[in-house]
Amino acid sequence: MNSRFLVPMFAVSLLAFTAQAESSDSVMALSTDNDLFAPTQTDRDYTAGAAITYSSNSEEFIKNPVSSISQGLDGYVLPFLGGKVAKPKSAALEFGVYGFTPEEIKESAIDRNDRPYSSLVYLSSSQSYQALRAKSGWTTSMTVGVLGLDVFKSGQNAVHKVVGSDRANGWGHQISNGGELTFRYSAAYHQYLDASQPNQQFKVTYFGSAGYLTEFGAALVFRDGLISSPDNRFNPELMAYGERAPGVSAPGGRENYFWGGMSVKARAYNAFLQGQFRDSDHELDANELNILLAEVWAGYTHSFLAGTELSYVLRVQSSEIKSGTGNRTLAWGGLVFSKRL
Repeated sequence: MNSRFLVPMFAVSLLAFTAQAESSDSVMALSTDNDLFAPTQTDRDYTAGAAITYSSNSEEFIKNPVSSISQGLDGYVLPFLGGKVAKPKSAALEFGVYGFTPEEIKESAIDRNDRPYSSLVYLSSSQSYQALRAKSGWTTSMTVGVLGLDVFKSGQNAVHKVVGSDRANGWGHQISNGGELTFRYSAAYHQYLDASQPNQQFKVTYFGSAGYLTEFGAALVFRDGLISSPDNRFNPELMAYGERAPGVSAPGGRENYFWGGMSVKARAYNAFLQGQFRDSDHELDANELNILLAEVWAGYTHSFLAGTELSYVLRVQSSEIKSGTGNRTLAWGGLVFSKRL
């Protein structure tokens, strides 16, 4: 599939859907990740990502065509997991791109001891089934995308040219080079702890997903300080590399708080390392990957005038690869600028 047609199609679709919603609780967010935002300032593994996210609780937006498909899946999955299917309290759409590189990017030859190049262009739809101030609830998301396009390659090398960094020359060997459709569905159950207060919130989340990332796990999440945004739209534990659709907070007034958490997950499949149905020049086998992974994160959010908000987060994840050059801890930072509409 040609990226010249895919990217405009996703972008136009997202703008069309967001134009439907007129609500006092609607948020547009721009986010970017980069491993150079972390203290280690490396240029490898999950190296960068960018996304635009729109979330709203308006009835018109919740009924948009993409979210309706996602909610249709929820009608089959949530009852199987013990959840009740009801009208979502809010929905979000996100369009983005992110990518991965090995440590050595100047050489075009494959380094079999390191991770492969890989990238994803995606459109994600998510919804929250948790009422405000409820003690528990569900969040689900459906992501469709294309692996192996040149979108991330072009963006990365353009940025590297501007800042004087090395050109990444191995993208011709990326997973599913040329493009391959992919899909992921995820569901998470949130339980707020009794220790929570208006200025201090704690929750436990149990989550799982099937598709290009197939995994399940549990997370402990907190935030502490001046909090105004609704708790059912603050889900940083559900971020999957650059995908933030379920995890963008909605500015609800003046805010100034620290937040963080930790998660443990068992991952059965990772298309960014193992490839998908198409053969790729460089793929890793399941026995070369760690099943159990741990992740920790810490962030800070501050609101400004006119419903604008800026967040920074630092994430660290245990190694995905058992041995070789690719056996290393992953670290990256992220910035999110959001505006209440």
